[in-house]
Amino acid sequence: MSFKETDFPALIKYLKKIVEEEKDPMLVKELVSQLVKMYEEVPLYPGIVNMCIFGVAKTVKPEEVQVGQRVFIRNHEDCYCGTVDTKDGEGIVLKGVKSVTSEDELDLGYREMDKVTVINNDVLKEMWPSLVFDKEQK
Repeated sequence: MSFKETDFPALIKYLKKIVEEEKDPMLVKELVSQLVKMYEEVPLYPGIVNMCIFGVAKTVKPEEVQVGQRVFIRNHEDCYCGTVDTKDGEGIVLKGVKSVTSEDELDLGYREMDKVTVINNDVLKEMWPSLVFDKEQK
C-alpha cells in the first residue's frame, strides 16, 4: 500500500486547513497536540484519528462555556487562552491566561468575545472507547 492509499493524506489536509484558516497560534498548537496525542494512542489507525480530529475543536456561544473548560477566545485581533475560573451573567473570568503577554486572570464580558472554542480531550474515548487503554503508571 502506498502512502497515498493510506489515511495519512487526510491528516495532512487537516493540518494544512488549520494552519491556513486559524488565526490563533495557541489554538493551532493545541489542535496539533491533540492530533499527535490521538495518533500515539492508535498509531495503526490514522483513519480513526482522521474521523475523530474534527470533533476536537468546537465553536460555542460565549454564554455556553462552563467553569473548568480550557477555552481559546478571539477578541477582534487579540487571542487569549485560559481556563474558565468563574462565570456570571456578564461574562467569565479566566485563570492561567496566555496571550502575547501572560496574565494571572482576565475578566471578559460576553460582548467582547468574537469566537470561543473549547477542546474536547476525550473525543477518541467518546467515539471509539474500545481503543482507549489505561496507561501503566511508572
